[in-house]
Amino acid sequence: MKKKTLSALLALTLAASLTGCATTGAGAETAAPAAEEAAAETESAATESVSPEGDTIKIGVSAPITGGLALYGESAQNSVKMAVDEINAAGGVLGKQLEIAEIVDDKGDSTEAVNAYNRLMSDGVVAVIGTYTSSCSIPMAERAQEEGMLLISPCATNAKLTLVGPNIFRACFIDPVQGPMMTKFAKEELGATKAAVIYAKDDDYSNGLHESITEAWAGYGLEMVYEGESTTKDVDFSAQVSQVVASGADVLFYPCMLDQVPILVQQAREAGFEGAIVGGDAWDCSDTTGKEDYFNNTYYTNHYAPEDPSEAVQAYVSTYKDTYGADTLTAAGACYYDSVKMVAQAIEASGTGATADIIKAMTGMTYEGVTGSFTLDENGDPKKPITFVEFKDGAPVWRSNVMPE
Repeated sequence: MKKKTLSALLALTLAASLTGCATTGAGAETAAPAAEEAAAETESAATESVSPEGDTIKIGVSAPITGGLALYGESAQNSVKMAVDEINAAGGVLGKQLEIAEIVDDKGDSTEAVNAYNRLMSDGVVAVIGTYTSSCSIPMAERAQEEGMLLISPCATNAKLTLVGPNIFRACFIDPVQGPMMTKFAKEELGATKAAVIYAKDDDYSNGLHESITEAWAGYGLEMVYEGESTTKDVDFSAQVSQVVASGADVLFYPCMLDQVPILVQQAREAGFEGAIVGGDAWDCSDTTGKEDYFNNTYYTNHYAPEDPSEAVQAYVSTYKDTYGADTLTAAGACYYDSVKMVAQAIEASGTGATADIIKAMTGMTYEGVTGSFTLDENGDPKKPITFVEFKDGAPVWRSNVMPE
């Protein structure tokens, strides 16, 4: 009930603000009946959800196929098709073929993401996989919660996502885990003692990581000497990086998207910053062409790395490269691949293929896949290893997999 209560409390606040809060004392006693009622309504909606018809079971997928995140979207499409082909070749689910009703382009835009969700609902799907960013996944989750639809986000790491409702899940780690792991790495592996952070104030993902990084750094009793704001549209970071240099920081955290990473890294180095630069999973596939030297002493966390010698990773990478080539191989694709396999496992375990039963089967699920082996917790979040990647001569290289404490 923990997750249902959190969901209900969020529903009672201004949902559009996407800001969580805690209620204590007499306020908690007043809110509790309403919380239980809201949770019951969500569960009731799920029991009236879609059941499969005919010889196929349909699921829907949303991904950023065009726009600035198109590389991730292409990898997602390929990986989804690959996973479905493997599932159907092995006999399908519940004796039926798994069918992708559609892979809808959400363009990495929150409004388009809601439109994508609505479009998938018209296709009669029993579950939705989507999408890449937290800013797009959260509004999709709000719609799914209202309708009792199962939604699993492959890559959205903002913690607020799964608190939307008991029918919302994810295949990736969350920022309250990723941030402290980045921080611990900077302190213990890189020897950093003074940190700076530049984050995009208009992005849920970046805000979530910024918050968790600064909290973790303070928890180590270390100094955060500079916190700078930017936006997802910025291309000039000269003011921020000059202050980073002046602050005396020996590590710079930049929890932002891949398209701005090469710009920030180059400008930081040209401003004279020689310390380590550390980013999150959205650094995956950053273009270092012509900037290889700038990326020395830079690192990021990720969901997996193609060089990981594990059997599951190498099987996925080999099949993907043989089918689609290596140019579009991304961590996003691996997360979408695992998401399809997770949904298929839950459908099989449900016994019926009805959405309400799939949700029950996915709750607390244990899964072994490309991005790790894990069990979903009471909020629908996996506790799983985090991969650390280091740039060497401009190329990302797998460094280690570390399980959070």
